[in-house]
Amino acid sequence: MDQRNAENENQLIRQVIDQNKYDYTITANAGFAIKDNLTLGFSAGYGRAKEVITFLDQDDMEVQSNLLEQSFSFLPNLRQYIPIGEGRLQIIVQTQLGFTFGESLQRDFMMNDVNKIETDFIDFQLGINPGLVLFFNRNWALETTVGVAGFSARLDEKTVNNDVDAQEKVQTTNIDLKLNLLELSLGVAYYF
Repeated sequence: MDQRNAENENQLIRQVIDQNKYDYTITANAGFAIKDNLTLGFSAGYGRAKEVITFLDQDDMEVQSNLLEQSFSFLPNLRQYIPIGEGRLQIIVQTQLGFTFGESLQRDFMMNDVNKIETDFIDFQLGINPGLVLFFNRNWALETTVGVAGFSARLDEKTVNNDVDAQEKVQTTNIDLKLNLLELSLGVAYYF
């Protein structure tokens, strides 16, 4: 979950008067051991973001922008466990193939005009997600993973004020081979 509140912030291209933003993602994971220390798994998630921001545009006119976004994600994965010592602490190396699709609605309220921006997006990623697992007993464990390193591609289709003829399509690809230790996931796992 991320949350951001700001007042009178000077950003590079605009002056923010007031900003309230939050987003969260809920994820459920399941896996099946296909042999010792190797599991085949699946994750499903739901994300939601909301932002209400008031700022001054380049003409010093006040603009209020409201954004609401939701997304659904599906991630099949293959997870290798590497025991350290007696096996209570193990290194996780998870290879995953992720699909996320979603939509957002943004309304910009200006002095004499309102813009409605609708965006549909599809995101694809292939990556490695390393981490650690600490077993408390045979069934319960604490898991932590860091950010995914790998390949991602995203397609955004943006429509402004229902003008389908002027629909904007943007395709973005990214190869990121560094691990982000600040993007930490933490969870409690039950093994049966």
